[in-house]
Amino acid sequence: MAITSRALTSMSLGFIMVILPLYLNAIGYGLVTVGLVLFIAMIINALLAFLLGMVADHYGRKYVLILLFTMFVFSSSLFISIKSVYALAVLAGIAGFTTGSTGGPIGSGGPVGGVQTAIISETVDAKGMPKLLGIASIVEMSAAMVGSFIITVAAYLHVYIYDLFYLGALLGFAALVASFFIRDLKVRSRRFLPSISYRNILKLSIPTIPCGLGSGLIIPILSLWFKLRYNAPTSEIGIVFGLMNGVTLISMYLMPRLSMAIGKLKVIVLTRVVASVAFILMAFSPFFALAALFLITRGTFAMGSMPVRQSFVMTNVDPTERATTNGATSVSRNGASSFGPLISGYLLPLDFTMIPLFGGIITMFDPLFYYLMFRDQWKK
Repeated sequence: MAITSRALTSMSLGFIMVILPLYLNAIGYGLVTVGLVLFIAMIINALLAFLLGMVADHYGRKYVLILLFTMFVFSSSLFISIKSVYALAVLAGIAGFTTGSTGGPIGSGGPVGGVQTAIISETVDAKGMPKLLGIASIVEMSAAMVGSFIITVAAYLHVYIYDLFYLGALLGFAALVASFFIRDLKVRSRRFLPSISYRNILKLSIPTIPCGLGSGLIIPILSLWFKLRYNAPTSEIGIVFGLMNGVTLISMYLMPRLSMAIGKLKVIVLTRVVASVAFILMAFSPFFALAALFLITRGTFAMGSMPVRQSFVMTNVDPTERATTNGATSVSRNGASSFGPLISGYLLPLDFTMIPLFGGIITMFDPLFYYLMFRDQWKK
């Protein structure tokens, strides 16, 4: 049920993350204002991830998850009926519309993914964790892929594309119902603040800062970037996201198995180097199809290796502090990411190439920091 509930949310985010910046622009907000809304939303969600991660570890992960899905349904239901900049930012923040990348994979950002990762990791030992998280991520990414293609279907059927927020609310409600059936294994932390794994939590948080800032420059406004630079229609943008999620599925199946052969840290470092290079090449792509190819490449390696990264994180902290750890890494990653849309709002009118170029260069520090922080595990 934990995987099912997250898959339903991933399907919603598969289209919400694509249409969110387009919607803000469509109702009359300029690029800087769009960036401001995303900035505030990501800050709110990062803080919620950290606070609710500690609450989940100490008082019960299942109950926090129910609260999160309730907030998701509330925000999705009201989103397109409200026009206030700050109200939209708050709704997007508490719902987690700006977390992750096209809705997945698990733990990619925000409190929902973090708490879900902790719940799933309770049911397996360290050896089996990469495989189980890989399965969970495949299910979620499949759902996100379906969500991306829903945009294309809605466009061809001439459905008002932004009514999909209501569909997101319905899927969120289904996830809420499913979460009631999750079994509470009574794993609890002894203290509210992390007291066992705080050193490793700090080490695991540092690489997420350049990862968050670099990807934050482009990922939250990616659909808008495609539209402004290449005049790409929404239906084709939805296809690109769907294809990326589809190819990523294959990668999610292979990466955990590769990690068993060469080690988790090597997979994390090598795949993130390739993902950063893909961002840089996307900056210089003269036409939409080539840029889409590099985006798919980036997603294949960055998101495809996510189950390995999540397993690496979970096995480097105490089992009672796993949701807190995910919350801490979400604060560092999404806190850094939140500045990205704000910066991009100023850069977009100046030069389209700067955003993915700077993003790729900055994210290159992510694998470097992983190696420097955990090089003693390089041969494991």
